[in-house]
Amino acid sequence: MAYLANLPQPLLERQEALEEALRTHVKEAVASDLPLYRMMEYQLGWIERDGEPAVRAPAPRFHGALCLEAAASVTPGEQGESAGAAAAAAELMFQSVQVHEDMQSAEMRAEDHPAVWWTWGPAQAINVGDGLHALARLAVFSMGSRGETPERVLGAVATLDSAALRYYEGQYMELTFQERVDVTEAQYLKMARAKHGSLVGGAAALGARAAGASDDVAEAFASAGEHLGVAAQIAADVDIIWGGAPAAGMVLNKSKIYPVVHALEHGSLSQKRELGTIYFKRVMEPSDIEGVRRVLDKTGAREHAQARAGEEAAAAIERLEGAGLGADAMARWRTVADALAGR
Repeated sequence: MAYLANLPQPLLERQEALEEALRTHVKEAVASDLPLYRMMEYQLGWIERDGEPAVRAPAPRFHGALCLEAAASVTPGEQGESAGAAAAAAELMFQSVQVHEDMQSAEMRAEDHPAVWWTWGPAQAINVGDGLHALARLAVFSMGSRGETPERVLGAVATLDSAALRYYEGQYMELTFQERVDVTEAQYLKMARAKHGSLVGGAAALGARAAGASDDVAEAFASAGEHLGVAAQIAADVDIIWGGAPAAGMVLNKSKIYPVVHALEHGSLSQKRELGTIYFKRVMEPSDIEGVRRVLDKTGAREHAQARAGEEAAAAIERLEGAGLGADAMARWRTVADALAGR
């Protein structure tokens, strides 16, 4: 589940603060030398399998950076410790679901290194993913020791847990789509809003809450993030087919990406049959991707998907415009939205 190979500048500017917050909160929560925690550090890109410091820099982190961006939009200037705790929680939650999803989709590599399940086996990967989820919740609870009221901490916990639950709803839906060819655009969008929108919206809302936003403003950030998550996923789907993205395995495991869903719903009978023939194969081959691309080019699926991603990004900006943000903050969010929509 990767949205961008290169993050937009506003989120790149948050990486150093995010990394510091992540290391702080993991160090605070871990008081054991159990190898389980080394596996978590491996997932976070800090160490190699043998426990030595990583020779690779961690990939730029999206969800935690978005959380910090939201906090800075509500209260411009230097961010407090609560924002760092929220950002750590948002990133740890994403890393948790990523460990599980790598295993569910049989992805042998995560970013530029072997996936946790491929390295230590599925059973330990479940432990690592669940452990990262627990660390995310502890990071949110730590906001209480950083000056937040119990009510605000509980609100942040509810935001995190609701995002996680909606993600798993979306993941369930996506898995049920794999053996179907009757998935509609409306069903895809419902899945994408749950699976992808929930984590992005949750990260944005956590940042807003950590900065002292009202419930209405936090909800605006949650809604905007949801739209941004959908825009990003549709743009990523386009890149799978036409951009040479390494996630082409999503097609081979019969995931219903947005351009395919559009073609199956709106293509001609012959085009639907051709796609159905490919997707009904017991095992899809890498050469089948070219066949999928050929049909999609005939249906205009690429142009339709790009337009839909743009609409979702525009809806995100519209929600934020009602949150009373400053001009500089809105300019940064427009940069983020354009990048996520592939523009």
